[in-house]
Amino acid sequence: MNNVVLKQDLKELFSNNYKLIALDVDGTLINSNHILTNRTIRALRAVKDLGIDITIATGRHYLSAIRLAQNIPISAPLISSDGAVISDIYTNETIYNLLPQDIAVDIVKEASKYKNFRIEVFIEDGRISSAKSYRSIFLRRFLKAPFKYSLKGYYNLLRDFVLIPTKNTADIKACISVLEESPAKVVVHGNEKREDLRAFVDEIITKYNNKISITSAIDNCVDVLKGGISKAKGLEILSKKLGIKPEEIITVGDNINDIEMLEYAGLGVAMGNASSEVKERADYVTASNNEDGLAKFLELLVLYR
Repeated sequence: MNNVVLKQDLKELFSNNYKLIALDVDGTLINSNHILTNRTIRALRAVKDLGIDITIATGRHYLSAIRLAQNIPISAPLISSDGAVISDIYTNETIYNLLPQDIAVDIVKEASKYKNFRIEVFIEDGRISSAKSYRSIFLRRFLKAPFKYSLKGYYNLLRDFVLIPTKNTADIKACISVLEESPAKVVVHGNEKREDLRAFVDEIITKYNNKISITSAIDNCVDVLKGGISKAKGLEILSKKLGIKPEEIITVGDNINDIEMLEYAGLGVAMGNASSEVKERADYVTASNNEDGLAKFLELLVLYR
């Protein structure tokens, strides 16, 4: 797509009667310090005052997404776990599109064949993890790069990821014994041999084909979902429920798992920190998440609306 927009074209770009804006979280709504800036909060409130509903569409677990949502003017159900869970935070109504339990168990078994793979299984009330302790992972990450985030950034990282209720197991195989329900998704973290993760993905695609969907938001890591499920599918389900047409939707994201969502909406916006692949599929490119790119885009939307 041609996403180079001249100022004189902005009014035309924003003139559509948009009714819903769906936002990715990591790399979009928050900056690299995992901080939601005051400028972004103000911009979101201004957009809400225009009568545009706001939601988030994230790969995060619902319990992580809801913490963040409490700080912004959310007015539509949340899309979490890459589209597998759609939750109304006001009525507690939830739509699930879960990975069948038997397939999830088999995927965990396949992952257990590879040395040093790590998995997370997103279940309703938390997650199952092959890591003995998320706090130890967090500590190693801090010791490896103590200045990567600010103190507030590390606190937010701890709050958003480490403090989600987790059933820790001794290893991947042990996860199977506690996987007693159909999960939203199975997250598989690869080892130092990237070809191992590629081989794993090839194996499960060959075995399950359209019964599963695979996406990724983190390097050397894949998310396995029910077939046909994605952020875009979650947004489609939500928009139909709300009676909103695709052309009345704005989506903003930065990663590979956002591409379908950007293309589904009437206006797809890529962050400046997005890869070239994502930017090429967007209608408009704003500044990076560390430059208040989302806020800058929203301010233009308010100005030219």
